[in-house]
Amino acid sequence: MKEKAQQMQTAGEIRVTIPEKVFFSKDPVTYVVKNDFYITISGNMSDGQKQAVHAEGERMSARIGAVKGESYPTIYIKGFEQLFDDGTAGKDQLNAFFKMFHVNGNKDWEIGYGKFRDTQEDCAVITTAALSLKPNFSVGFQLSDKCAFTRVLEDTSPIALDIYIDDFDSLFTGLENRIHYTLSLESGYAVYIDRFGAYMTSDPDTAVTAVHKGGTCNISWRIEQNEKASAFLYDENGTVVANLPPYTAKIDRDRRFTLLAYNAFCSVQQSVTVYRTLWDQTGTVLTGLPKTDKEGRFKMYQKDGGRYFLYIHPNLYVSEDCAAWEVYAGNTAAPSGYTFYSSALSEDTFFVCYLDDRKVTCCEMDWNHKKWSAQTVERTGLTGVYALLSDPQNTRIALTTKEGMGIYEWKGGALINGQYIGVPSDTELAAADVLADGRRSYVTLSCVNGRVYFYDLDDDFRNNIFEGRKASWDNLWLVKSNAVYVLSNGCVFEANDREKFMDVHCFPGFTEGTRPVIGAFDAEEIRGFFPDGERMVCWNYRF
Repeated sequence: MKEKAQQMQTAGEIRVTIPEKVFFSKDPVTYVVKNDFYITISGNMSDGQKQAVHAEGERMSARIGAVKGESYPTIYIKGFEQLFDDGTAGKDQLNAFFKMFHVNGNKDWEIGYGKFRDTQEDCAVITTAALSLKPNFSVGFQLSDKCAFTRVLEDTSPIALDIYIDDFDSLFTGLENRIHYTLSLESGYAVYIDRFGAYMTSDPDTAVTAVHKGGTCNISWRIEQNEKASAFLYDENGTVVANLPPYTAKIDRDRRFTLLAYNAFCSVQQSVTVYRTLWDQTGTVLTGLPKTDKEGRFKMYQKDGGRYFLYIHPNLYVSEDCAAWEVYAGNTAAPSGYTFYSSALSEDTFFVCYLDDRKVTCCEMDWNHKKWSAQTVERTGLTGVYALLSDPQNTRIALTTKEGMGIYEWKGGALINGQYIGVPSDTELAAADVLADGRRSYVTLSCVNGRVYFYDLDDDFRNNIFEGRKASWDNLWLVKSNAVYVLSNGCVFEANDREKFMDVHCFPGFTEGTRPVIGAFDAEEIRGFFPDGERMVCWNYRF
């Protein structure tokens, strides 16, 4: 609803204009209602009200007179205290409010919170230092930002503001020395949207951002602040689909809904997007996996089309069905202290790389004897370490810093023949992962500016660049299923196909700060194990 302005025209043709309405919240601590506010002073003199003409000597006298205590032409507005708290707002609060105003293009005018000249009451004070004004003039004071009025009204009666216009008769003939009138500022409670979102049809209290392709969810809302408020729900085509919650929506594509809520005083609107996703909860009950709060890259691997393996310090776990897990081999060579680790699998080797503040430790397990060995190299300033096992005769180690990634051959516990992938100078590396797929090797990097880089290391470091959401260290994976996929901060896209990145499939179960496990289940499915309180839940991504 567009606000109207109200104005009072005085006998002297000087006007003060302010908005017609202001909005309040019944609970300003919980929900803030912000207002646009302005004050405009304008004049429109008739032929008989000529502009006062000052010679240079008279200008000097006026300035000297002002210094001696005589007043500049001033407008006082009493009653703004009624907009804050319970009508007893402190001076600091009112001072802050008036400091938010700026004058539009006229440096001879200023506004502040001061004293009424007659009674020394606190009030708004608008002053001009100009020694003459055009017969038709206007000056505006606009808030630099929207303002929240914090009073809780006992009723919604109009608020009266007393206007006093003083000493403008020194600039114009035919004006009274003082003009006094009252403006009424209409007040009312703003409607607001207390809750609006997509919720599971089976559980109306569980909000979701993504729904499995072809599934349904409830679009539901709750309106507060006025018992007479109404609402309309619009879909992405601008069609009204409901006026009472909930609305059951089929999600066969990404959908956007907009809620318009209104009462007799004002209206507000809010939008929500529900993504179609190929992630779906499997119902699988996971057993045997320990919880961890350590930084690491937790990936699941399938060996030779049979059993599944994953590493959670200090054990390598095995499962026949990705549901029941048990310890396969404890890593006797693992360091006791670390800040990050990642794992890798080849036909005859399981490799785990550990990182702490001053060294890299690489642990290797022999599949035939389940025996572990470790080698250590001194390195500082690193953020991550990863192994690439694409060549049985040449293990490579990738080291990351905030500036990029270095990829080295691992020979007898030494890092040699390094190649470097840098990130742009105006950003930093946020997350990384590597993948060995047969004889090919791939790398993905995510930067804090939201860009995701994918490199095929066997194709002259050719890379694809994608725009994505910002990722964290525990939320970026490279996974091989029917193709190579990058999973980044809620998105899945095929690394070799730029267009697939536009088909966003959010992780429904990801919670920031948790340690999910991601990996390929078969050639048509990726699985994710997401911590959910005291348990792990399983979601699948089917192509």
